[in-house]
This record gives sequence, C-alpha cells and structure tokens, in this order.
Amino acid sequence: MKMTFKIILVGGLLVFFAVVSVVVFAPVALWNPPATTVGAERDDAQSRGRALFAGNGCNYCHTQYVRDVDNAMGPVSQGGDYKFDNPLILGSERTGPDLSYLGRKRSMQWEIDHLRAPREYSPMSIMPSFSFLSEAQMRDIAEYLFYLGDRAAAERMITSPAEYAETTAPPMTTALPSTDPSAPPQGWPTFKGSGLYEGKLIYNARCMTCHGCGGNGLGHYGGTLIVTPADFKVDPFRSMPDDQWFWHVSEGIQGSVMPPWKESLTGSQRWNVIRYVQEIYAHPVERDPNEGDPPPAYQKSNPLPATVENLDAGKRIWVRECLVCHGDAGSGKGPFRAGIEPVPPDFSDHANYLPYIDADYFWRISEGVPWTGMPAWRVQYTPAERWQLVHYIREMFTQTEKQPAQLAKGSDFDFPTIMKTMRVPANASYEAGKAQFLEQCATCHGLAGDGAGIDGSYLDPKPADLRRLPSQVSGGQFKDGTVDGGLLARITNGVKVTAMPSWGEFLTERERFNDVSFVKRSFVDGSAKMTTSAIGDGSVPGPYVRTDPGIFQAEITTITPAAGKPLYEQWCAMCHGSDGKGNGPATAGLASASPAPLPAGMSNAYLFYRIREGVPNTMMYAFRPVLTETEVWNLTAYITGLTGGKWGG
Repeated sequence: MKMTFKIILVGGLLVFFAVVSVVVFAPVALWNPPATTVGAERDDAQSRGRALFAGNGCNYCHTQYVRDVDNAMGPVSQGGDYKFDNPLILGSERTGPDLSYLGRKRSMQWEIDHLRAPREYSPMSIMPSFSFLSEAQMRDIAEYLFYLGDRAAAERMITSPAEYAETTAPPMTTALPSTDPSAPPQGWPTFKGSGLYEGKLIYNARCMTCHGCGGNGLGHYGGTLIVTPADFKVDPFRSMPDDQWFWHVSEGIQGSVMPPWKESLTGSQRWNVIRYVQEIYAHPVERDPNEGDPPPAYQKSNPLPATVENLDAGKRIWVRECLVCHGDAGSGKGPFRAGIEPVPPDFSDHANYLPYIDADYFWRISEGVPWTGMPAWRVQYTPAERWQLVHYIREMFTQTEKQPAQLAKGSDFDFPTIMKTMRVPANASYEAGKAQFLEQCATCHGLAGDGAGIDGSYLDPKPADLRRLPSQVSGGQFKDGTVDGGLLARITNGVKVTAMPSWGEFLTERERFNDVSFVKRSFVDGSAKMTTSAIGDGSVPGPYVRTDPGIFQAEITTITPAAGKPLYEQWCAMCHGSDGKGNGPATAGLASASPAPLPAGMSNAYLFYRIREGVPNTMMYAFRPVLTETEVWNLTAYITGLTGGKWGG
C-alpha cells in the first residue's frame, strides 16, 4: 500500500485513539477493585469539602497516596481505598504532609482554625491562609479531612512495614533463668547461652553513648542531640512488640541519628541486642546473677601503685560512667538507678565487701555482671584505666585498701589560673543552685552543710563541713583566689583523695555557677537568712488554693501524722529543731543563721505548699523532687501538731 498523507493521518489517529482507549477508557471501564475499609462513600458535606479541597489547589502540596517506599506514613495505599473517588485526588507534591490517614487525628475545629491561620499552629509553614473562605466552606473541608483514611484516632506507634510485620524473636538456645526463689541460681552459663552477653557487648559498644548505661536515653552523647534517644524504661517501649523493635533497630529512626544497624549487624546480633534491652531495661525482673568467682584470666592483683594520680584518674572514670547508677558516695543511689534490677550495690556495706580482692572488682568492671545492666567496661576502657577505677572503689568506698598519703594543705584540688579571678555571673540562679544542692550535694554535705549527709557519713575523709567556709576566707578571698573562683574550682575539679566528685564532668559551667551562688550566699556571706518576713503572710498561690487533704484521703490514701515524724527528723529537725523553734543542731555556726520559729496556725494548704516549693532566697528547700505527695501530706500533718494545731480539727 502506498503511504499517502491521508493514510498516515488516518493511521496515526487510529493509533492515538487506540492508546487513549487502552490507557484512559479501558481502566475506567474495567477498574473495579474491592473496596477497603479506608474507602467510604461520602455525604453531601464531605463531597462539597472534597470539591473545595481540589478547587483551591490543596492537592498541589498534599498527597493522598502512600507508596511502598514511604516510611512512617501508614499502610501502603490500595486501589480499593479510592473505590468511591471520581476523579482521583492523589496529589502532585509532598510540600506538606501526606493526608492519606489524617482522619480524626485532630479535631474538626483544629482543622478549621488551621485553614484560617496556618502559622498559628505551624510557625514555619508556607501554607497560605484560607480565611477568604466562608465558615461553612471551611467546615466542609474539615468534614472531608476528618473522614480520610482509616479514621483511627487512638495514640499508637506507627505499625511496622510489610517486611517486618508480625516478626517475632527466634527462640533462645538457653532458657531464661527461673524467677522462682526456690530454683537453683543461674549465672554466666545461661547468660552467655541465651545470647544476652553478646547483646550486652553490642549495646555497650554501639548504643550506650546515646541510650545510657541506665537505658533511659541520657547517654553522654544523647545530650547533644535534638531528638532525645529512647528511654526504654517507659512506654511505648515496655510493651512494644518484637516486630517494631526489629524494624527500628534494623532501619534506624528517621529524623534522628539512630543508624540502620542492618548495615553492620547480622540478624542474630540485632535480636541479641534487642533481647538485652528488653530483659534489662524494658521489662526487667529481679534475678540472682550467681556470678561465681573470677576466671583464671582475671585472677591477678592490681599492677598499678596506689598513688594520688591513679586514685584521681579512677575518680574521673567513676564520675563519668559510674556515678549515675552507683551515686557519688557509692551507696547505690545514683540519679538513674530507678527501674534497675537488681539495684546497684551499696559499697558502704563494708562487711559484705571485706572479702573482695582486686580480681573481684577488675573482673566485674571488665565483664559486667550477668542478668544486670552493669556494663562490660572492657569495650571502652583500657586495662590500666580499669585498674585505676579499682583503686578508687577500694580506697574510697569499700575501704579495703589503704589510701595514699594526703596532699599538702592547699594542693588538694586543681585551681586553674583562669579561675582565680572569676566572679559569679549576674544570671547565676541561687534557686537553681539550691535545687541542685538538694539532689546532688546534700546526701554527703547535709541539708545544712554540716557534712553529715545520710549517704556520706561513712566516707573517709568525711565530707566537708561547709559551715567552716567563712574561716577560710580573708578579705573576701580564699588565699589562692576569689571566693567565687575558689568555690568554682572545687566544684569543677573535686577535691583529691576524697569522694568529692569533679562535677565539671557532669554539670555545665552555668549549673556549676548556680551551685557557687547557693554555697556562697548560704554558707559564706549568710545573705540567705530565713526570717519571719521571708516565710510570708500565710497566703498560697493559685495552684495550691484548692489543695485539700480531705480529697486526698478520700481518693488516694490516709494521711498519718505519726508517719510524718521520721520524715521531719530526717529532713527538717537539723535546722528547725525537734520542737520547730529553729534551734536545730546543724545551724550552729551557720552563716545564714537559724531559721525563724515555725509560726502557729499555718493552714494545711500553706504548709503543703511551702514543703513542696520551699521559700525563695532562703535555705528552705523545695522538697518536691525528693518527697512523694503522700510524704508531704504526712509531714504537713506532723508539723501541724508540732506548732500547736490539731490535725483534722
């Protein structure tokens, strides 16, 4: 056939219409996927809202289609999701978030307010205001958005993608030890056989810098991150299913520095570290670790001499790594100890640790303790560093090793030249320093600074009696620098051959200056006096106006004045005296002097408020961080009787 222009034109048109029929008309005629629960017929308001959504170009920025490569947007979209859509509104770009599963995630009023003023709810949004629409039109759009997707409003973790869905941990080759007290204890053999020892080593080497040795997301590097690492001790991690654990560990977490560990760890290794985190942090139980004796490789004596330098080096490691669980006094009361089972040991129990020799400590420091969160520090510290830590623990806490000779007076702490002339900055907070002193310092130095704190009484040398600081000051200065600089140096670098930590490894400079402000005003110049006027007129602020012991007793527990007596003796009597007259034994020689006598007739709400929140610009602490609500009420009841009132009268 001769190819004329007419034949070419007709043939081209036939091909064009054939392609259009196959690509456009045939799918419309033949496409009939089974409806899913995501797809649903719309009422009139939702249909009007859908038309307004498309007519105002919302789909230019917001898609409604989840692809199989998308992460954390919800289940992959299915054809049946769009059964009742004509035409489809899949969107063109993801300038804004995908809306496939937006339904009921926010209230309808939120959607209307967001349409009217987007930057009120997302300050960096480039979405224009749709306030030109009528209230009824914005309501229709909200109706449409409110019914998109599966309409599951419950708070939950994003479900695992298909390749991880319903994944479960493979069975352990060695069963977990029984929690039955009558069962024989199981230690290293079962711990290693279960894979948890390998999981511990992986966690210590790769995870601990962010998630911390306490599993609470407060590792050393974690504090530098915008997205805080996970705290495994709380939900959703306590109840998170295996498939989500494996998904997150394998693929990492978008928007964070959590790596995709599938790139460097085998599936078995990932499961072992997941099991370790689950057993030790997410849902621990108390177990007998049954450690046994150090193996032959660890049966050796400390090769390092007991010098001041080695002791000081061991202290630096203790403060950096051990203090958070074991506490600065080695009593097992570190700030991150909550939720750890078994609890960290109390090294003040000298009788229990008297038989321990160098090998016992070095082995436990190096390999950890089975069925516990005690890290295997050999993955991060050299043998010499671990031996230095052994010296510090034995000399300072268990006191089973002789300390090196004390330093010459005046050289017991590092005083950098730059600190000699430093002054407390104007923005240093006395109140913040007071809160830090209560939680971090009073356990050794005592609430009144008398060196008789509850955890430090066994230490040798004893914690410093801060009431004696004025005698060390001449002309407003320590002999080697300003009072401010001298206090900062001691807080920053600690005091050698003592348990006084080098807080510079744990607190920021601003926090340390806050401590300086509190110590200086309370124990040096005495400007933080507790006067009658400082106590106030008995009025309470708004949040405490409706504080009612009757409601507390009806809904929580009974308030018992007798239960408040030991609390008063522990937290109050050293300053306020056993009779509340302000003549407590720890106030002798205190620069801030004795507190004013406790007034009679204080209301329940006022007493409760003052115990919890303290008295500003005085040494009266806010005990909210260390006392429970029940303890504060019991203390309130006891003080009411102590000041002449009648509880319940």
